[in-house]
Order: sequence, then structure tokens, then C-alpha cells
Amino acid sequence: LESTRRVDTIVLDKTGTVTTGAMALQSVVVADGESESDVLRFAGAVEHASEHPIARAIAAGAQERLGAQDGLGALPAVTGFASTSGLGVSGVVDGVEVFVGRPGFVAEHRQMRCTEVDEISAGHEGDGATVVQVAWGGRVRGALVVGDTVKATSAQAIASFRELGLRPISLTGDNARAAQAVAAEVGIGSDDVIA
Repeated sequence: LESTRRVDTIVLDKTGTVTTGAMALQSVVVADGESESDVLRFAGAVEHASEHPIARAIAAGAQERLGAQDGLGALPAVTGFASTSGLGVSGVVDGVEVFVGRPGFVAEHRQMRCTEVDEISAGHEGDGATVVQVAWGGRVRGALVVGDTVKATSAQAIASFRELGLRPISLTGDNARAAQAVAAEVGIGSDDVIA
């Protein structure tokens, strides 16, 4: 305690300290002419059958957004659910076969890619988020952006450390893109990120 007045740097783990450590649905990308509600409904229903943390975030986010938008809280039932580890999931919702996963996964199931969705998805991935595409009826209809969320108190905490004369550094085992995105959001400079 006596030596703390000489401390000039504080090193913070990102996941679970600066962020909540829990994945959440951040945004929905839809192809031209598609409905956000349909993308959420179909993807949420299929992902609800999975135990994966990203799937759980998508299902919960879809239920929340659909409830707020349409007065619907429940997702439709899924039959024929199948999971390909690390790539994606599929299932039948309201008689429609739906594919949710990485771009290669949906393409492998003969779902035509959408340049617009690919470009927007690449931008989100560049910011460190995880993006899964949603396809049915032979083509990609949209994508879901999932990521760890910053704690509401983190930016103020970083500002308080600076007021105390401390240099905050973010240290994480996560990838550099995700680390830089979170650091920028809370006010940690890019030179003070170790990923």
C-alpha cells in the first residue's frame, strides 16, 4: 500500500473486466428487399436449438428484438436441426430450410452469396465482431453481428484512472481487431493495447 503512490500504469484484462464477457447480438444486416424480422425469426429459431455461446446470443437477441418490434416473444419451432462444428447450423422453420453460419457454410449448401451482405459483414469483422450469415430459399438474406459488450461503467473508470495519473493498458488473449475496437470505445489509446 505504501508503494502505490509510485504506480503509474494499470493493466486491465479486456474480457470480463472492461467488457461483460458475455456475447450479445449487436446488429442485423439485411440484403436489399429483405425483412429484418424474417432474418431474426428464422435465424433465432435455428440458433435456439444450439448450445453454442454465439447461438445463445443470437437466439436471445432475436427474441428480444422481435418482442419489441412485433409483439412476438416466442421463436417458431425447428425441425431437422443439424450442427456442423465451427461452421454453422441448419434446420427447418415454418417449412423453410434455413442455414446460419460462416459464409463458406452457407455457400456449401448452395445458397447464393450476397455482395452487399459480404461487404458490410467484412466491415464488422474488421471491428472485431463475429458475423454469421443467414440464408434460405437459395440465397443469403442477411447477417447477424455478435460480440462481447463493453460494461456501462468502463469508459468512466478509464477516465477516472487517467485523472489519478494512471496510464490504462488493455491486455487480452483476444484478437487485435476486437481488442482495438473495445479500447477505442472506452478511451484507451491504440498504443496501449496488447492483444
